[in-house]
Amino acid sequence: MFNTLKTEKGYRKLFLAGVINGIGDRFSQVALLTLILQMTGSGLAVGITMALRMIPFLLFSPISSSLSRKMGRKSVMVITDIARAFIALSFLAINSADDMWVVYTASFFLASGEAIYSPIRKSSIPVLVSAKNLKEVNAWEQVLIGLVLVIGAFSGGIVSYFLGAKAAFLINIASFLGAGWIISTLPKTGQETMPQFIKTEKRESYLDLLPVIATSSFLIMLMLFEMIIPLINGIENVLLSVYAVETFGMQDLGVGILYSILGLGLIISPMLTRLIKTRYLLFVFLCMIGEGFILSAISQSKFFWVAALLFGITAIFSGIGNTLVDTVAMETIPSKWHGMYFGLTSMISNTFIGISMLLTGTALEWYSPRLVGFFGGMLYIFAGIIFILWAIKYSLQEEKAKLLQKAT
Repeated sequence: MFNTLKTEKGYRKLFLAGVINGIGDRFSQVALLTLILQMTGSGLAVGITMALRMIPFLLFSPISSSLSRKMGRKSVMVITDIARAFIALSFLAINSADDMWVVYTASFFLASGEAIYSPIRKSSIPVLVSAKNLKEVNAWEQVLIGLVLVIGAFSGGIVSYFLGAKAAFLINIASFLGAGWIISTLPKTGQETMPQFIKTEKRESYLDLLPVIATSSFLIMLMLFEMIIPLINGIENVLLSVYAVETFGMQDLGVGILYSILGLGLIISPMLTRLIKTRYLLFVFLCMIGEGFILSAISQSKFFWVAALLFGITAIFSGIGNTLVDTVAMETIPSKWHGMYFGLTSMISNTFIGISMLLTGTALEWYSPRLVGFFGGMLYIFAGIIFILWAIKYSLQEEKAKLLQKAT
């Protein structure tokens, strides 16, 4: 696995930029969510803030493919990093509950940059990486998220606790600039292994892809997966901060610890993913069911450290599932549709997770966090069973052949 990161030079830079960018963002997120709870004491305010971070994906993710085609992937990613550094400066002006409008506005614009950046980054992976290494590189993507959570969330909780939220915000600003510089060093067209990195294929058109999705039950299943899972993930994301701060009374450190343990679970997950050689979709949905049982158990836990350990197990399931489903998409969908497909899925998943966060924040005004968490776990189990029954009939090789035929 380490040999893959060593040989795939272009991806190695993309990975490093993602780690730096992500760590800074986690510093800011831990500090911001804790600050909101301290200023307002409202789970609804947390839900609104997290929902506003998701809404821009509905507006901007679909145009990311067009922007990368006109300006080049590298240029768009560098520009969005620099822009987000300037937007993040506004967090330094937050001092009381009266400044929540700054939180909401800046969160929206920061997410707008991420909505453009994220699908372009993901669609760059099959271009940067040889086909035989896709599964291992997607496993590294889970390691990246894990490192971000372990280093960013835990360190962010410590920095925020001892130095204050503004110190965490400054680190976030610096991380955007550092990640942008690394992306700017990626080779240009014609160098190394990246002949299509600056410009995507001109044949890309949503008018080509959307009818294919509408007539493919396999792609409809993947799209529904991208809708349903974020609805449940949104519950988990809001509850993590609420559990740490309100249920267990651990404040900033508790948020950081829970996020870092999630990260450890994601880092561990590739060790198990490598053992899976076939039936990728079956294991994706089995992991969903396992995650649902664990989330239900967390909702009943009386001790913080038991809940933290269980969160780590859910992250292992999540890491395995995410690696496999991304590999399925990259291997079965023709490359000329990758940019549009990941733009659409980014829009769908982040829009639905935003809706879920808003609904979860609202539900917490009437129901206890434990009840909401139990409900989320049951949804995971039910959805996983439905998807297993649906996916059992598919052969990935046959679906790939069908899609290739439609692409020609």
